[in-house]
Amino acid sequence: MRKLVIEVKQNEGAMRDLNPHVPWTAEEIGEDAAACRAAGASLVHFHPRHADGAPDTSAGGTAAALRAIRERSDVLTLPAAANAHGAPPAARIANVTQIAGDGATRADFLGVEMGGANLDMWDPRERRLLSEGRAFANDNAAIRELLDAAREHGFAPYLVAFNVSWMRAIEVALDAGWAGEPAVVGVILGGERFVAAHPATLRGLDALVDFLPAGRRVEWIACAHGANALAIAAAAIARGGHVGIGLGDHPYPELGRPTNAELVARVADMARAMGREVAAPDEARELLGAVA
Repeated sequence: MRKLVIEVKQNEGAMRDLNPHVPWTAEEIGEDAAACRAAGASLVHFHPRHADGAPDTSAGGTAAALRAIRERSDVLTLPAAANAHGAPPAARIANVTQIAGDGATRADFLGVEMGGANLDMWDPRERRLLSEGRAFANDNAAIRELLDAAREHGFAPYLVAFNVSWMRAIEVALDAGWAGEPAVVGVILGGERFVAAHPATLRGLDALVDFLPAGRRVEWIACAHGANALAIAAAAIARGGHVGIGLGDHPYPELGRPTNAELVARVADMARAMGREVAAPDEARELLGAVA
């Protein structure tokens, strides 16, 4: 069987009240990435953060984290874009494009959300939305501009899908020649609070995977934002996909508040027990079509 790529969702916007191991600073992100690499990860996704946990959407903050990662390991990188609300596409990704000319700070992947969504979180216990205005707009012109920017700056596109309509948009992008193959697709499932995405269940996973573009070379990575990704990891491994897991998506109190590296080790052990070895970064680079 093909080797398994393990992606780490290092921190997203997570605070430390539910798990103290969430990395924030560039140094913490670099050290965490190295530990995850040793445990079997080949790709890390991170959000640059300040020492108090506040977001750092600057090019300098992104560059510092990328340098810290590269000083410690060869893991592939997918930094978060700034994604300022209401900003044009070029401004949303300026924190990664402005530093792409330096090999030490050029990311391997650029995340491109393949549709728009209402991102308000739902509180199922109180039966209320925690906000009512967090809409993420991403029309086809913006998607094409982002994919053109990925090509221009040497990033491999990481195509994000929350639901079937986004998956169909990926098929359109491939048919129109906006993106090439292999297409790397982040299959993003959601926990009970994150209702913008398909549920983080086997049914939710199958519903998205069933609509992967047919007849195309696609490498997909199943993640679970707001839920325990181990619940769908075995299914993703068995179906030939890859797995994303990390404290940015879920604090894992049910597992005793582990580190990211400990979560990676669990997925790696699961994969080996199922007959799939894990991919090293150089193997993942070739499998996912990332430019060296």
